[in-house]
Amino acid sequence: MKNKLSIYTLWSIGKKVYYNQNNFNNIFQKYSNYYSYFYGNSYLFTRENIRYMLNLYLNFPIYYSKLECFNWDQYRILFSISDREERFFYFRILLFFNSNYNNIKDLIDNDYYNRV
Repeated sequence: MKNKLSIYTLWSIGKKVYYNQNNFNNIFQKYSNYYSYFYGNSYLFTRENIRYMLNLYLNFPIYYSKLECFNWDQYRILFSISDREERFFYFRILLFFNSNYNNIKDLIDNDYYNRV
């Protein structure tokens, strides 16, 4: 997916969701509708992606420039891993090797984490 928004913008949306999740019912749908209308990109702002944005903020509560090294699809792959330690293992591999989407997907599919 070729998104025009920075990872920082998506991280900021996740932060807003985190701080407002107790104030609204059905917050994911509300943010999905709002940002789809505001940015005009309904694919990027699905409820599922809004949840991933929240995960981005929860996993990286302090924003730093290395987060911009990867695209949104790579983060979605990382967030499909439920184990936090395993997720950061693959994140460090992405950073160290500057891996692309296919490489990290292959490593995860082949359970590289448990083989090392």
